[in-house]
Amino acid sequence: MKISWGIKIIISFILFAAGIITMAAISISRSTDLVSENYYEQEIKYQDQIDILKDSFFLDEKISITTDIDFIILKIPDMKDLQNLKGEIHFYRTSDAKKDFKINFNPDSEGIQKVSAAELDKGLWKVKLSLTDGGKKYFVEKNIFIN
Repeated sequence: MKISWGIKIIISFILFAAGIITMAAISISRSTDLVSENYYEQEIKYQDQIDILKDSFFLDEKISITTDIDFIILKIPDMKDLQNLKGEIHFYRTSDAKKDFKINFNPDSEGIQKVSAAELDKGLWKVKLSLTDGGKKYFVEKNIFIN
């Protein structure tokens, strides 16, 4: 049986329309979390953040974050120079804001802090360190992947 060119065009349009409707349904069903609830306020203060990042450059090179099966290990090797560092560690899940959490920055005497990875979903996480040392602010952001 031979199909005429008119029928082929109609079938092509139907398949195209079905594809567009499917893509629209998929995009509507996805959640679209904002990066932050107060995103616009943070944008206004962005110059302050740029200055903090300049000051944090030396610290960014010193901090290492590794993962194993049970823990995320944060290490600052020269902790002697940074005895007064205080702050928090923000674990940011790019795909689901409900999974974000913060903990206090509290390394041991060797500059190591372990965080349990048992409750964390597999995939990409951003680890953001907001620290202060004697009034001076530092910010370091690193990506980790949980297997």
